[in-house]
Amino acid sequence: MTMISIFAPILMALFFRFATPMLDVAFFEGTTFTSSDQKLVIGLLLLLTTPVMIGMMSGFILLDEKDEGIAMSIAVTPFQLKGYLLYRLTLPMIISLLLAFPVLMIGGFTEIITLRILPFLLLILVETPIIALFMASVAENKVEGLAVAKVVSIILVIPIAIYFVDHPGMMIAGMLPPYWPLKGYLLTMNGWHLVDYLFVLTGILYHLLMLLYLLKRYERAIR
Repeated sequence: MTMISIFAPILMALFFRFATPMLDVAFFEGTTFTSSDQKLVIGLLLLLTTPVMIGMMSGFILLDEKDEGIAMSIAVTPFQLKGYLLYRLTLPMIISLLLAFPVLMIGGFTEIITLRILPFLLLILVETPIIALFMASVAENKVEGLAVAKVVSIILVIPIAIYFVDHPGMMIAGMLPPYWPLKGYLLTMNGWHLVDYLFVLTGILYHLLMLLYLLKRYERAIR
């Protein structure tokens, strides 16, 4: 499962590298949606896919070890639950970080690789432990975990719609963590302003609160 979650974003990158020109002709020819718009949206989607896939893999591992009572057993050792979670959640984030730029380069989306992406990349990387903890705390077992993973994979794509729909009602998508890095990146395309810094800080705070909430929920779920 670990290898699948690592190679899936790479395979998607290869697909989009060769399929993007065909998609442009098939779906966007004759519209105001330019090829640069298309590459930006697909590139951001691809950037989000990596932590999502790694997060799901980590979530299944947490579920598996919860089913077998491993997490509860570790909780009473000197290593304790915090040390266990630090290991289980930090390693997937490192893997996501190492894959992020290579996946974009393989897909041919090098335009996104700039210094401006760095603060938003860090937020996107936090999606990895958020997804893992959400799966492990909501699902009771691996079967339910599969269902939760399918729902998560669909829901997390919703924030991409902010590129197409400029409506105040889209703020409701802010309940979904990926909204903040994606919207932040789009807001700063023409430079940074004070409101953009406030937006990014709000996104960081939201991610931290979500992470703390899911950590507490996971701790309750295994006891």
